[in-house]
Amino acid sequence: MIRNFFNRRSNSIKVVYSHDYFYSIDSGPLFDTMRFKKIRDNLIKMKLIHRKNVLIPEMVSYMDLELVHPREYLKIIRNPLQIADMLRLENVDPFDTHILEYFRIVTGGTLLATEYALTNQAVVFNLGGGFHHAHQEKGGGYCLINDIAVAIKKYCGHLRSLIIDLDYHQGDGNLTIFMNTSEVFTFSMHASHWVNAVKKENRDIILPDKCGGEEYMRLLTGAVPGLLASFRPEVVFFIAGSDPYIFDALGDLNLTREDMSKRNMYVFSLIKENNLPAVIVAGGGYGERSWEVYYDFIKKALNSGK
Repeated sequence: MIRNFFNRRSNSIKVVYSHDYFYSIDSGPLFDTMRFKKIRDNLIKMKLIHRKNVLIPEMVSYMDLELVHPREYLKIIRNPLQIADMLRLENVDPFDTHILEYFRIVTGGTLLATEYALTNQAVVFNLGGGFHHAHQEKGGGYCLINDIAVAIKKYCGHLRSLIIDLDYHQGDGNLTIFMNTSEVFTFSMHASHWVNAVKKENRDIILPDKCGGEEYMRLLTGAVPGLLASFRPEVVFFIAGSDPYIFDALGDLNLTREDMSKRNMYVFSLIKENNLPAVIVAGGGYGERSWEVYYDFIKKALNSGK
């Protein structure tokens, strides 16, 4: 059905956000619980977006989650103590469901972004998302359910979908979920490697220690244009992880704020040049300054259309 809208062209860029987008994981200073609100508030303050133009998602249904995750797994993660064990969390209230609700609302945001992007041939930013460590039957790396996988299963059908994953960590969940799916190409450029798997429609680039901006861009520009030419995607999912940032609390790469902006706008420019609908998600980012990188990206993308 969505294919019928592909002849429509729109230069609009939308932002998806809910007031429920708060990190619901108690992990000390690693997580800035106000990260996504800071981005949204600053975009409004700078008059780059208006409150009425922000797309507000609903929680993903369990029926949609079952497109990727088995029913038994979904039963398990309804138990807060099981979630705590799976994600190695401490001080979890056994009667509080807020952690699962956080993942469900942000996944709902990725679904809404995907539907809008495909319907309007647009680029849509979800202010959260990118839970790429969630596999079909297990979570990990602060990821409980895989939002991009659910979105692809629900909306993309046999469309050629390209996942460009520039988070600090490997997109291992997406790789394993789509291991036998030729219509999904998983590209991950990372410093932290989680799994080894052979898939024709996959490319992993492992970054050198303390990688800086010049080397990073050399590797990126040497890979992505070729993927676009050979795979010919019909939709792009970009995990714009902020954790390669030099000031990230977990990462150890040497990309400056300017380097991160250059990286993000390079991918954005390729998406626009190829007239591709795209869903862009936040991915990882840790510490008090992580919000800056994704904010810069959205601000420049919005200004580029003026």
